[in-house]
Amino acid sequence: MAEKKEEKDWLRIILPRVLRAIFWGLIMGGEFLIPLALMPNLVGEFEKFIPTRGIELPLVVVVFVAFEVVIELLSGTILQYALGMVRAIVSMILLIILTNGGIMVLTIPPDLLPLEAGAILVTVDFRMILAALLIFLLLSIAKNLLQALDFLSEKAEEPTTLPELP
Repeated sequence: MAEKKEEKDWLRIILPRVLRAIFWGLIMGGEFLIPLALMPNLVGEFEKFIPTRGIELPLVVVVFVAFEVVIELLSGTILQYALGMVRAIVSMILLIILTNGGIMVLTIPPDLLPLEAGAILVTVDFRMILAALLIFLLLSIAKNLLQALDFLSEKAEEPTTLPELP
């Protein structure tokens, strides 16, 4: 009887976290993975317009969905804030790699053009926008660090009761 009560207590704790993690994982990009799974050639069509420099687009989405799910599962712990900082660092690295440092060269293939012309090369320079995004990600790291310190200070202030010795 006591085991049944303990199982219900664990279910009451874990089930809302799992449901919240699934919900936030779907919001973070899980809905993007469904069409990619149904139409695998969709990735190739997307990569014609935005080159990904050897990094698979579904892999990037899976990484960020996994980060979100694990962060939601570990909510209420210090690991939530540590993973938030790691996610921001990974985002910064991927942004720099995928955008080639803020200068992207896009090739529009001739089969997508209505004219009988060759391919068109389009160079996009958005280093200032990339710099702003990197600053926001640095602020995210600072925010997670301050929240982790606040979490630890609140835990340090909680009274602890020592178990009585028999």
